[in-house]
Amino acid sequence: MRNVRTQFLLIFLAIALLLSACGAVTITPVGTPGTGTAVSSQIHGNTASDSGSFNGCPAKGDGGDPQLNTLKNRMDTATWVPIPFSQLEQLPWPKATERKDMSTWSQADYNTVAQNNGRPVSITGYLANVRREGPESPNCHSQTDRDFHIWLVDHPTTDRTNSIVVEATPRVRANHPGWTIDRINTIVKQQIPVRISGWTMLDPEHPDQVGQTRGTIWEIHPIMQIEVQLNGSNNWIPLDSANL
Repeated sequence: MRNVRTQFLLIFLAIALLLSACGAVTITPVGTPGTGTAVSSQIHGNTASDSGSFNGCPAKGDGGDPQLNTLKNRMDTATWVPIPFSQLEQLPWPKATERKDMSTWSQADYNTVAQNNGRPVSITGYLANVRREGPESPNCHSQTDRDFHIWLVDHPTTDRTNSIVVEATPRVRANHPGWTIDRINTIVKQQIPVRISGWTMLDPEHPDQVGQTRGTIWEIHPIMQIEVQLNGSNNWIPLDSANL
């Protein structure tokens, strides 16, 4: 009987220790590459939640790469984590992904891109130029709902060959009436410091432009917030409320 009681006690203690260990497990948020700093609980990667229909256009668009279009049309938010300009500009990517739909990537390349795709970041710099894109598949080839293609550089004298492309989409701009071409052009002309916050995204469609009109095919797409510093101030002011 004593042996039975001893065995029962040992089993009870083992179960108690196991439950205690399970209760101590914590999930560490993903860190910004190279910093070890907690970013947020936002899960990053190659997918995004469906942002629904906008002016009759679904998030997957009307052609092209539906998975890439869904990433471009995302509307979710997170805690934007500051990273150096050079960190995003110098990120590598698998050459085999260039000009190919995401569904055709190898699993290894898909996993490699996922390590940095869809990260919530903010980057400071200057705007080199802005233009309204033509009709594209993410926006169902609308003549009116078109992206703003913006070139972000790290210094006012840096040209577009070393820029990061950042895109302001119609879905996001609908919530930001102050994000007009004229106001963004004012930022460009006056070399006003900006802070761009949004989602990192690898755009495999433009490798031929690297070294010519951009420094990388990594983008911030979509932009979720634009802020400026005015008159030498260190304060960041949302573009919507900035008196340019």
